[in-house]
Amino acid sequence: MHTQVMSSTAGTATQQVHDRTACNDILCLAPNASYQVTMLFDKIIAGNVNRASKQSQSIGGKGQNFSIATKQFYGHTNRVTLLQILGGHTGTQIENMLLEQGIDCITVHTPLPTRTCTTCLDVSTNQMTELIGVSNRVEEEVVAEYVDIATRLLHSDAPPRALTLCGTIPPGFNSGRIAEIISSKTDRTLVFVDAAMDILPLLATGKVDILKVNLSELKIIASAVGLQFNATQGIPLAILELGKKMRVSIVAVTDGPFMAYLADIGQGTCHTFVIPDLLADKESFVGNLAKVKVGDEEKRVLNPIGAGDTCSSVTLNCLLDGAPAVEAFALGLAAASASCLVPMINCIIDRAVMNQIRAMTTITQV
Repeated sequence: MHTQVMSSTAGTATQQVHDRTACNDILCLAPNASYQVTMLFDKIIAGNVNRASKQSQSIGGKGQNFSIATKQFYGHTNRVTLLQILGGHTGTQIENMLLEQGIDCITVHTPLPTRTCTTCLDVSTNQMTELIGVSNRVEEEVVAEYVDIATRLLHSDAPPRALTLCGTIPPGFNSGRIAEIISSKTDRTLVFVDAAMDILPLLATGKVDILKVNLSELKIIASAVGLQFNATQGIPLAILELGKKMRVSIVAVTDGPFMAYLADIGQGTCHTFVIPDLLADKESFVGNLAKVKVGDEEKRVLNPIGAGDTCSSVTLNCLLDGAPAVEAFALGLAAASASCLVPMINCIIDRAVMNQIRAMTTITQV
């Protein structure tokens, strides 16, 4: 096991981690990366041999997607530092792709290969199927090194303004160790969590400021903390009750193309967000792509993989820039929707389309 740092100014990823005394505005915990393969099919027939018409290889994993979306949103890479665990040939390919993009990374290496995720897009049905490979167990010394790096950065002279956890953690790395990292942060760092599995130790720290999940994940968390998610009383009231129970300041909830919610627990308010129908207006949106080019076949399909990570990225970054929470989340939803229109690579945002979707989003306080 060894650790390397990559930055946009480094020709090779060789800087030793003990030389690293600070990070960017956001420290993104992303221990469960993936090598992303996306395949486009004219039609998928179950039980048959299916041959793709197009294929791409890219970076996957929620934290990695978060970092890429941030670069897309700002046009530069000096906003996020990505703390990740990579291994094997897939890990090497991810590392090289991140270096090419100039993403600021600190990588703890493990011998076993990083998982592969395969997205299958069916043009005939406009459906997406995601196949997630096995996450190999990471060694205790890798976990210890990861926790030590994060803790030291949080206690540096210039700690990050925000700490974010995105997605799952691999076997061998339990959420208690993530809670240890969160517990070590000072009041100078806001904590944003986009995760749902085994989340109770994180919530128990009392230091999670913002929780962003989808509606099905929220129901799982509600069950885990002993609350009956009573949608009949109204989802906004249920989210507010859950937020109080979880001791967080803001709960942001997405539900794919359906209504989203943002609850300010301290103020006792909740807003709903209705985004435009991408399928109904797809030709208009795709026609307005200004900076991103997609092929004719790609224009016929949407890919939601990475959209949630794009939403988290833009929401948190806008919050750090001083935007009100409601507007930050509205922009996050618009960016997420725009990313679905670029199917072969995750988290690509065309600002013209993002702004168009934002202008068409309806926000209501309930």
